[in-house]
Amino acid sequence: MPWIQNVSLANISKGHHVAVKENSMLIQIVDPGTEFPTPKQKFKEIHQFEFLDAEKDDNLEEEFKITDAQAEELVGLLQHALEHRMDVVVHCHAGICRSGAVAEVGIMMGFDDTEVFRSPNLLVKHKMMKLLGWTYDEEDTHSWRKDYRKYLNNKKGGQDA
Repeated sequence: MPWIQNVSLANISKGHHVAVKENSMLIQIVDPGTEFPTPKQKFKEIHQFEFLDAEKDDNLEEEFKITDAQAEELVGLLQHALEHRMDVVVHCHAGICRSGAVAEVGIMMGFDDTEVFRSPNLLVKHKMMKLLGWTYDEEDTHSWRKDYRKYLNNKKGGQDA
């Protein structure tokens, strides 16, 4: 199974992450107006996003938070990576919140966990989960697994079990 790892912006240009193979993807998330770092290692695909580490109730303009379209693109990229067995490195500024949210959703989808510390941005995580048909329920933290299997089955045109 491919793996996913969240890292900091500084680690990308230094190559301080799991060694990538030929078939790997880099997802870069930076604050708006911030320059994207040049990766030290070679990636087959590189995808770039600009949004702040903002939560739902933060007093910021919506245009600076993750958009529904960005969340949809991130989910699509993770699905593409899984289908093509691509390892994924995802970074944000500190490598903990925005990239941590993407990594956590990726792990829920089936990527192997590289077990890096993360404190996921809940707005990012919940927008991505919602697109997958998952809801967050503190009483049943494993309900997403059944929901994702149902989502995959329906996507392939199968009947729900």
